[in-house]
Amino acid sequence: MFSIMPMHQLAICLCLILMSCNRSVADEFTYLNEEGKEVTVEARLLGSGQGFQALERTDGQIRIVPTAAIQNRNNTGDPEPIDCEAMAERLQEIFTPELIRIEIQKPIVVAMVLAAPLDKPAESHASAFIKKAARFMNNVDGVFRKYANFMDFPIRELKFPLVLIIFESDTDFEKYADEATGGRSLSARSILGFYSGLTNWLAVRMSACDSFEVPLHEAIHQQMYNRVLQRLAPIPKWFDEGIATGFEGNGERIDSNPAKVSSRFARQATKLASDVNWSTIIGNDSSFSADVLAGDAYTLAWCLHWMLCTRHRENYRTFVKHLSERPSLAEKSPDDEASSFSRIFGVDMNQLQSQFPQVLQLACKRQKVSLTDPPPGNSSSQQALGQYSINAVSISNLGGQLRVGGMLRNISPLRAMTFYVTVETTGGMYADWLVPDLRPTQKQQLPVQVVTKKISDGPAGPSQQYRVYIRSVPATSREAAAWKNGDLPSPVSAEQ
Repeated sequence: MFSIMPMHQLAICLCLILMSCNRSVADEFTYLNEEGKEVTVEARLLGSGQGFQALERTDGQIRIVPTAAIQNRNNTGDPEPIDCEAMAERLQEIFTPELIRIEIQKPIVVAMVLAAPLDKPAESHASAFIKKAARFMNNVDGVFRKYANFMDFPIRELKFPLVLIIFESDTDFEKYADEATGGRSLSARSILGFYSGLTNWLAVRMSACDSFEVPLHEAIHQQMYNRVLQRLAPIPKWFDEGIATGFEGNGERIDSNPAKVSSRFARQATKLASDVNWSTIIGNDSSFSADVLAGDAYTLAWCLHWMLCTRHRENYRTFVKHLSERPSLAEKSPDDEASSFSRIFGVDMNQLQSQFPQVLQLACKRQKVSLTDPPPGNSSSQQALGQYSINAVSISNLGGQLRVGGMLRNISPLRAMTFYVTVETTGGMYADWLVPDLRPTQKQQLPVQVVTKKISDGPAGPSQQYRVYIRSVPATSREAAAWKNGDLPSPVSAEQ
């Protein structure tokens, strides 16, 4: 879809490319695709080396083409980037026309990929939903530009429309995520949304759009790489994720920026082990793509970024300008990173880490940020278009088994859904609920039960550690009918 080679090969090739630091040149390229057919594209050459060339198309997507496959190259001048209307047509070509709805609010293009056809009443809900998403993205655009101007970032004008793709189905999203990332990021099941430097598009699950927290985080990446940084430039992950974690919102409203304390990340920072070294973990970009380590890495990224943009503002501005000048696909070694950081800030990460606790405590007092955790035993989040609240209590006279119950709400703005909810413990036990035909915004009690069901081939024994999993399908689907007839999915832990 986005490459002339399979995405896993593209990911490998991308690592091999060495950047030519010459100014980008616009050309018309003719090359042979995998089937040996000639393809002609108008593109800008971003980089070449190790037998490959990186081409930026007129829709902003980057293709990696073997140099040997290029048959002809004509200099045609700067290619004209497509506008929002043409981008909408491109999205129509890629996804099933009957299952895509598009809203344009320049410079934003929002595409919603449906799991199944909609009935007539639901069409108005779909239209309202994507209009709301487009308004939010335009709000992000305004908030980001205001912050970037305040911090004196080297801002440039947008070249391409900013695209957001919302997937109603988790299965469709995960399939797309695997293709678009080439498996080089967190596992697709662990991703709520992502921005791709190759496609220049932002993709999220619909279930992540109830609070817009995930679209906000990923939209900041999109803003940075379209207005400040060069796509595929060697930007340290601690900065990339640090600035994105600094923006927080409340629904459609964006009420924070990187200069303010994030109550969530501040609480997480106080729980990190005292021997966790900032320079070691944040200097390791791979920790951001490991499912187990990513939580700590993102927290540390927020810590370091917040310290720099609040306590070293002038040096921070210089550093952002330095990053903005890095060309696409340029190579950078860890030693170079440490050297440029020390040279620009005049302080090392160990010094910043030792100062952080006191600085954070003072800032929390000034901004009235509470570092108190929610009550133990309570768990709330959202998955697969279901928003849940689970209460778990360990029962001593039953050998420490868990008693669980709670509430589920359908957060789909479009249709009734059938949900299958499981609470699965690390001891190999689970409890489950089937909730059929739950209408949009409707809530359903999850009756209290003891976690007693055994997960096949799992460890045996009670455990107070658990995870909540939700799977959902349209209430009118064949899968929903099968679930109601007792053909339920296996516990998620059994499939991992």
